[in-house]
Amino acid sequence: MNDYIKKADDKLNSLYDFIFGSKTASQIQEEISPQLVSSDGGSLFTVFISVCNTKERALVFRHTAVSLETAWQGCCAAVNKYVNTHSYDCVWIKADYVCSSEIRSLNDVIAEISGSFGQYFRNGISFDDKYQTALIEAEINGNDIITYKKKTIELSKVNKYISAHCGKTLLSLPSELIVFDCRSFFCDENSRIYELYGAGLNCGRRKIDYVDKQTAYDVIFSSSEYLSFQIGLDGKFDYGFYPINYRLIPNYNNLRHSSSIWSLICAYRLTNDKFTLNQAENAIGYMIQNMAYKYAKPQNEENTAFLIEKSAKEIKLGGNGVAVILLTEYMKHMKTDKYKKIAVELENGILEMFNEKNGEFYHVLNFPDGTPKEKYRTVYYDGEAAFALCRLYSLTKDSKWLDAAKKAVDHFIKANYVQYRDHWVAYAMNEITMYVPEERYFEFALRNAQENLKRIYNQKTTYHTYLELLTVTFELYKRIIENGYEVKYLEKFDVSFFVKTIFHRAHFMLNGYCYPEYVMYLKYPDKIKGAFFVRHDSYRIRIDDIQHFCGAYFSFYNHYEELMELVQKLNIDINEK
Repeated sequence: MNDYIKKADDKLNSLYDFIFGSKTASQIQEEISPQLVSSDGGSLFTVFISVCNTKERALVFRHTAVSLETAWQGCCAAVNKYVNTHSYDCVWIKADYVCSSEIRSLNDVIAEISGSFGQYFRNGISFDDKYQTALIEAEINGNDIITYKKKTIELSKVNKYISAHCGKTLLSLPSELIVFDCRSFFCDENSRIYELYGAGLNCGRRKIDYVDKQTAYDVIFSSSEYLSFQIGLDGKFDYGFYPINYRLIPNYNNLRHSSSIWSLICAYRLTNDKFTLNQAENAIGYMIQNMAYKYAKPQNEENTAFLIEKSAKEIKLGGNGVAVILLTEYMKHMKTDKYKKIAVELENGILEMFNEKNGEFYHVLNFPDGTPKEKYRTVYYDGEAAFALCRLYSLTKDSKWLDAAKKAVDHFIKANYVQYRDHWVAYAMNEITMYVPEERYFEFALRNAQENLKRIYNQKTTYHTYLELLTVTFELYKRIIENGYEVKYLEKFDVSFFVKTIFHRAHFMLNGYCYPEYVMYLKYPDKIKGAFFVRHDSYRIRIDDIQHFCGAYFSFYNHYEELMELVQKLNIDINEK
């Protein structure tokens, strides 16, 4: 027996013992039989085994038989035959067996696809009643078999895949399909075995009761490490790509470049990883090279500066905002004033785009002439700018920055920015109340969370900025309590549901984490393991996506003990069923 066969055999045997250790295959078979669609008067049992060498997309083997034990053995035999023939290294192995199924019309399935987000059809499909053309959920979505943009299932795409992997093709799509769920298990490179969620929006990832501090640290470390490695010698990031077929995102965005550095600095505060810090400093250098100054003055005099987007020939308010945020974060925690002058000059640029009379910001200018381009582009710019004003005040104690921030926040309240569920507004409110602890500011910040809690809790996508909004609001809430500030709105504030929602979103957001059991079905698994993706946009991996995920878990990590105190005090159930 060669080493590859032995490795595969050992992992398969470990999976078998884990799956059938407490109950025999025949006992499990009896339990799941009522949930299975019958064929020719008797239930068929189907097992899938996916193997991955981490370098390329997983191979999926399938076997159907009249017993679960026979299906398992038949599938293992197919795996071993392939491993022996091709000297294939099974670093990761995932096992699935069908545990429930139903017959559904093709039109019904297409209607569900039409009403869902991309990659959000979370069931397996068999195009025949003998499961010869059965595909598991991860196989379908990881290979882009469903055409989500056209909201349909295309025969040509199905046939292209199943002819290569099942040996069958279809003359036409059947009018009825078998839709099924699986029980799923994953064996990693160290032969650790995890039971996976088999159905619903968590489908395909390892089960955990709730996100603890170690879990948060692990995802921060891996995602910041991934982000660090995306920075080249010139300080520029590899911006992003779609990993199903590794299609690069061609454009670049200096605003997102800057915000991504911020998350690296936050991560460094936890990990003390020198490489992360060096790469962040390298990326700051690239950002500074993409600044433009209004006046041609000597370097030792204060100027007005803008972060520019050369390709778009424009200046974004939010670009200046996040640049100041990251520079002040760096200076605060590295105990230096290295970038103080640059931060002030960038903030001068923000004031040039600010209307002191009504507290509104102008969003986009043309570059290089600085003429108006767009009064409004996205609500995020307002929160970023206000947060930056507060941050610069914390560094310089110059009241003009705080005065401007107060006018901006007053506008947020007047215009009811609660409706936008904006995490940057939450950051701004948390920061300004450190210096201006007024009740109306506290109330607005709490409303920003409370009035959006149900929607945030029930959000079906990972929507990574929601956890940021909640955790930074928790920091503000904690400060209200610790300082005994009188805030009448606390009577309406549902602390239990607030904390429960934080833990729920921290758990749910792991559906966007690049666990190996997810990425093994994408083109280059080892390139993306430990990062974060956006499932509803074809598993998009982009630097700012990772920044928001990383930043959210960083804030969750920092407040974990206080959150757990409330969990215990208020007897909040945070276990995910």
